[in-house]
Amino acid sequence: MEEFFRLRQRIFSLTLSITIGAGLLTVLVWDLRTCFSLLAGAAGGILYLLLLSRSVERLGKRSNRLGKAHLAVPVVLFMLALRFQGLDCVPAFFGFLLYKPAILLIAFGDLTGSDEPATFVSGSPLA
Repeated sequence: MEEFFRLRQRIFSLTLSITIGAGLLTVLVWDLRTCFSLLAGAAGGILYLLLLSRSVERLGKRSNRLGKAHLAVPVVLFMLALRFQGLDCVPAFFGFLLYKPAILLIAFGDLTGSDEPATFVSGSPLA
């Protein structure tokens, strides 16, 4: 279980780093409204991950299957994006998916045998 908690912490911290970077890039390239939509989607993605990890944590202890509360998060997020004029759907969708690069980077790092994902600058890995 200790390994699960370490993995969860790595995923959350890397997701937060990617979200901050994407938010800064969005506000520089586009506008504040698009950045707000992206960050609202990212907050939904982090909430989704939190609920999913709690459901996985309970697996085997009290239950044999996953809960379904985490599935409501993207539905509510996109209903809010459609309902309110301050949120755009496409940036909110991409913000929601910002946890996926973190998972892919960690999986790539595990496949290559390193503990942390490699940082690439100008095409050459820095270790």
